[in-house]
Amino acid sequence: MSELSEPVKANLTISVMFRDHGLLAKIRKLLEKKYGEIDAVSEVYSFSAISPYYDPEMGEGINKIVFSFKELVPREILADVKLFCVKTEKKYSKEGNRLVNLDPGLVTLENFILATGKNYSHRIYLKKGVFAEVTLLFGKKDAIKELPWTYRDYLYEPARSFLLETRGLYRVKRAAALKKSGEQ
Repeated sequence: MSELSEPVKANLTISVMFRDHGLLAKIRKLLEKKYGEIDAVSEVYSFSAISPYYDPEMGEGINKIVFSFKELVPREILADVKLFCVKTEKKYSKEGNRLVNLDPGLVTLENFILATGKNYSHRIYLKKGVFAEVTLLFGKKDAIKELPWTYRDYLYEPARSFLLETRGLYRVKRAAALKKSGEQ
């Protein structure tokens, strides 16, 4: 019989799609106030160049950036982070259209998980309308395995390198947390 145990905490990330750099600065401050210090930031990249999916709602020229938070979080927090992100998106909407899109995720040694409000066959319901999906699998060294539903922008630079960098940061934070708790 398997023994049930709590998994090691995960590294919180939040991806931000935006057009206005002033609004991005406000969102960053809001997220840091809520989730603590950001320890890594991806380069800004053009989301619209990869996919026009959000252009009708947010306008052309959408950029994306990913934040990694310093403190590890319990994995079950993902749904609550998504709920906060949805609330924030609504607060910064104009005439029903989002000016910012926030996608929380968790980086572990094994995978990158995203939260979403959209159900699909491969997604697992968490609570209050929030689902989770494994978006990428991490292998040995710098191997990333995509899945049929992986969002393309996470496979390209600079997001790909940033997620691997965050995984490396997570490895160090995880080891420190395990040492502190007396585990191996």
